[in-house]
Amino acid sequence: MACVMVEEMPPNEDIIFVQQSNKVINASGNPENVARHMVSRASVILWLLLALGGLDLWLLGLLGYL
Repeated sequence: MACVMVEEMPPNEDIIFVQQSNKVINASGNPENVARHMVSRASVILWLLLALGGLDLWLLGLLGYL
């Protein structure tokens, strides 16, 4: 009785990347393939200032000044 040896090849990363990219691009629920949006500098600065203000208020409340 002959023993048949089967060895699988490892997956090709390039082919998998191309297949996944095509799947994202051709998705029916995604008419526009926009992966990232540009965010204005002003909105980032505003969010950071709001976070800093919130931390300041929390610290003042913790220290008993509020």
